[in-house]
Amino acid sequence: MKVGVNVGYRLPDIISGHNFEDLMENFFHMTGVSCLVKYADGYIYNVSCLKFEIHEKQILSQINRGNELGVYRDKNGLVYIGIPIVVNGKRAATVFLNPIFLEGNHKNKNFRCFRGNIRIPVVSKKNINEIINFFYNEFTILAELEYRNNILGRDYKKFYSMYNELYKVYCNFKLHYNEMKKIAYYDKLTKLYNFNYFTEKIEKQIEMYPEDNFSIFQIELNNFKSINDIFGYEYGDKLLKKIGNTLRKMKIGMVSRTGGDGFLLLKREINGRIELENLAQHIIDDISGLWVFSGNEVLVSVNIGITVFPKDGRKVAKLLRNVDVALNRAKLTSKNSYVIFEKYMYDEILEKTELERELRKALKNNEFILYYQPQVDIKTRDIVGFEALIRWDSPKLGWVMPQKFISLAEETGLIVPIGDWVLKTACMQNKLWKNKGYSYDFISVNVSTVQLKDNNFIDTVRDTLKETGLKPECLEVEITESVMMESFDWSLQVITELKDMGIKVALDDFGSGYSSLNYLKSIPINTLKIDKTFIDGICKGSYENIITGEIIELAHKMELEVVAEGVEMEEQISYLKEKNCNKIQGYYFGKPMPSECINMLLEEKKIKLDN
Repeated sequence: MKVGVNVGYRLPDIISGHNFEDLMENFFHMTGVSCLVKYADGYIYNVSCLKFEIHEKQILSQINRGNELGVYRDKNGLVYIGIPIVVNGKRAATVFLNPIFLEGNHKNKNFRCFRGNIRIPVVSKKNINEIINFFYNEFTILAELEYRNNILGRDYKKFYSMYNELYKVYCNFKLHYNEMKKIAYYDKLTKLYNFNYFTEKIEKQIEMYPEDNFSIFQIELNNFKSINDIFGYEYGDKLLKKIGNTLRKMKIGMVSRTGGDGFLLLKREINGRIELENLAQHIIDDISGLWVFSGNEVLVSVNIGITVFPKDGRKVAKLLRNVDVALNRAKLTSKNSYVIFEKYMYDEILEKTELERELRKALKNNEFILYYQPQVDIKTRDIVGFEALIRWDSPKLGWVMPQKFISLAEETGLIVPIGDWVLKTACMQNKLWKNKGYSYDFISVNVSTVQLKDNNFIDTVRDTLKETGLKPECLEVEITESVMMESFDWSLQVITELKDMGIKVALDDFGSGYSSLNYLKSIPINTLKIDKTFIDGICKGSYENIITGEIIELAHKMELEVVAEGVEMEEQISYLKEKNCNKIQGYYFGKPMPSECINMLLEEKKIKLDN
């Protein structure tokens, strides 16, 4: 470098060019910024061999006027920077950086430099200052070394030798760094990128190309736990590696493993919903089916959730949340299915979350109410019983019907304390009416599958009867077909214990579920309640009237009482009476009513009987 004396050594001679270029190459990969150096005597050293304009005239004119930097911006928004390197009071060289876009100011997002397919880097104002300082410090140090070498001669060769030794230390550190990077960013089993790398990649994608669309696919295997349980974890690991390799070979985007039985896929530059659907189906077709390892066969199925940037959000956390929502939707539909995220899906989750929160408050604040619907003897048309039906009057949500919150209560386990409240409240009301001398047989209470599976259920029923003083024969427990069939042996044991206690048991909604006559003969019930769907059709000349008649006849042969639900017309009553149905329940005789209204009905009946 020419600084008042003849240059004896230049940069490539002083240190190993390979080592220095490796250092600068690493910096380029981290920042997207490299440089070329132009010496005062005209000698040019291109560090990374990138071909780019430097706009030397415009930049040097600013430096010659005493500016610390030379900066030129072209009509495309590209920024060119020159950094003067001064040694012993004279400019020894100028470092020209490759063009960049300043964050927030770039217009042409598709502009690319000449090196393969690498895009012009977008750099924040904060980072560009750090980058400039790096190049300034790096080349000032090297220029000082060159100058001192020319002044003092070969003694500085020892220093350069030390520099190369230091570089070896750097290489060793880099080796260990790469090993740590594998641990931090790669899945040990499948050798795919892991979740950490995937999220960082999305963050960088959004930061550098905020207007470019992309999609995230979350892929999850079904019943993977059963594969491990049956064949062992070694087999499961082999399957995961095979599937991961299959996804990688498809070359549809960056694939990572999320842990367990899940994978994530980043697909850039999507062209509409049809492309997403086709790609999802392509993945399902390639992964689902029969997989064979070491003579073992296993049927694999998958579900896929999909979300799109920027339509579904601009933050990584939000996108990952949305793709998980879509995946859970797919899992609820069927195996080998996919769902593309839509906003209403998350809105429904928010609504469900709020409903659960209010449901918990309802238990604490006693917001539930029991309504009672009469059961009527079809011949005498007298009230012979009631079905207790829960209602919820929420201060925040208003009246919430059971079909909206019961399934959530079952899902969250809240159905157990809610069911306990229903049982106790119905028994207390039952005892109160019985003490007043009102004439009816029983009140029936619905029991869910979660309650039935609760080990404390029988004890709860027994304790409630004891606490309220209600006779067991005044209580009927209603169990639906689906509840009964979900865990048949356990349900059978519970029903038997209830019967042994003297409690009546009714099988509700018969005909809407399994309708298995083989099971029916094994269940020790008292009453069969025919589902409303059959009652709706019995006056329309359809098969429902034939089926309903056969059910009634079969039930009587099994010595069961029959209750028809959902009766709304006199014609239905006539048909049911002809078929010897025992009881009817429906709007024709009364909707579910609060206890005050039922109290009035029973009081009127008592007055008539007394007279």
